[in-house]
Amino acid sequence: MNLKDLYKVRLGGTSDTASLSAIGASSLVTTASGLAGGYVGCGAALAALGSASLANRLFEKWRARHLLGSSVSLQSATDLMRPDGLLVGFSTDTGQPVHIPDEDLMRHGFILGQSGVGKTVLGKLLMFQQIQRGGGLMFIDGKMNADDIQSIYQYCRWAGREDDLLILNPGDPDTSHTYNPILRGDPDEIAARILSLIPSTENNPGADHYKQSANQGITTLVAALQAAGLSYNFIDFTILLMNHKAIEELETKLKKSVPNDPATKNLSLFLEQYKGGGKPGSGAENMVDIKRMKETFGGVGGRMYMFGTGKFGTVLNTYTPEIDLFDAIRSNKIVYAALPTMGKNEAASNFGKMLLGDLRTAISWVQALPESERPNPPFLTFMDEVGSYAVQSLARPFEQARSAAISLFPAAQTLANLEVVSDDFKEMVMGNTWTKIFFKLGSQKSAEEAADLIGMKMAETMQMATSQSSSESQAAATLAPSGNVGDGAGMTTTAKLEEKHRVSPDELKSLGKGECIVLYGGDTLFNIRVPMIAIDKKTSAKLGKLELARRRKKSVVGADYFKNSNKYLGGGKQESNREMARELANE
Repeated sequence: MNLKDLYKVRLGGTSDTASLSAIGASSLVTTASGLAGGYVGCGAALAALGSASLANRLFEKWRARHLLGSSVSLQSATDLMRPDGLLVGFSTDTGQPVHIPDEDLMRHGFILGQSGVGKTVLGKLLMFQQIQRGGGLMFIDGKMNADDIQSIYQYCRWAGREDDLLILNPGDPDTSHTYNPILRGDPDEIAARILSLIPSTENNPGADHYKQSANQGITTLVAALQAAGLSYNFIDFTILLMNHKAIEELETKLKKSVPNDPATKNLSLFLEQYKGGGKPGSGAENMVDIKRMKETFGGVGGRMYMFGTGKFGTVLNTYTPEIDLFDAIRSNKIVYAALPTMGKNEAASNFGKMLLGDLRTAISWVQALPESERPNPPFLTFMDEVGSYAVQSLARPFEQARSAAISLFPAAQTLANLEVVSDDFKEMVMGNTWTKIFFKLGSQKSAEEAADLIGMKMAETMQMATSQSSSESQAAATLAPSGNVGDGAGMTTTAKLEEKHRVSPDELKSLGKGECIVLYGGDTLFNIRVPMIAIDKKTSAKLGKLELARRRKKSVVGADYFKNSNKYLGGGKQESNREMARELANE
């Protein structure tokens, strides 16, 4: 403890007065006892009691400081030091556990920090507890670490919940359940998911016109497929957008089976504007001009083809998906979604955007349920490296997911990861997250913005000044010795109040691994350390390697456009499939 710390201790009140009085009384008793030859021990006892009490006050702050080691001079609040909700760590000054109550988990959180400082460790801590208490969660892993998949599986196995685990891993179909994000929902919801693949056109009127036309077309096609009672997948939808025979067959089927359905009329009206693609007199005058229709849909077909082939296609081209986000939320399932952003950046980014669109739809459906049917405990959604797949539409769930008992916890390395989507998106996310957790920051800009978010305080600045002087004078000519000699010394102390950051940008950049600042509710601060959940080798071997619990498939009627592609291209089935693949790939 230095002089500045002692200066900050304000003595006063009953306890401090009693302590000082005891010390003063001990002097009187000792003096009186010495004169009278009496009770010296009584005076010593009073002095000891008073001094001990006063020392306890003077060293109170020092005793409670940095029990776990810290890079920040910050005393944690105590509001969350209770066993409710999820543990986020232990305060550095007292070592007490810090929890976020379930009520405030649903107000969402945001985690910021550079790579390798503890964001994923905190995410695993939260998810481990959620699994242990029987809650549901979704982990969107923006960096796809095989060890993370194994860890989540072993957490589930240790808790006896391995059958609740659903893994979505388009980079490795052998370790993935099947999923079809464009199968469930009304036409408008599905169109919104598909169009999330296209960059924003708000500031480009020409591009926005084509996007709105594409939205109308996709909505019409989805409604037609649903009216026909056909399940479909990405490759089916791609063929509809790129082959006139397939889309004409769908129109004919609707006219025969449900001629008075609005979907039938809407499809005919939509296709009418593209008919006339055949040469006059050829008998194909009413053929759909697929080239013109492709121009309307822009790059939608090519983007969907990317999901309908290769490893993505193995996972996504299904009519009976094992993963349904709405059912997963209602049933407290554990969904792990791995995005191969390093090896397949564009495909992974687009797939992440569509996944978030499906999540948004699922949240809206849960919102419409009676309160008794909503998740309890709240459903946790941890979105690691969110900057690599975030979309503008993700901002809306931060405003409304609380009423669905769903908690959103995105994690990013810099605030620029949110600005890439838009400045408004960043403001909406930051403005609708109750708990903000800052690990070590590597960007000066992010550190400054984080420090501003944490806020300012009035801090006392003390200045000390010392002075020393000496003087000597003597008369010029006297008969007797005469002179003046003087020495002087002085010390002055001044204090002033000025506004400073509660946690400075430099302090945020100097945090250690696993150490973070928690801003709770906009004004309550904690300096904590996050414990790492680790499974020892012996336990890991006992829990075993990842095994998927498969779901029984339902019997459905599929569109099967790719399977029956020989009808649309002619020739043998194997040859026509290859020709169809070449045509789609060229898009």
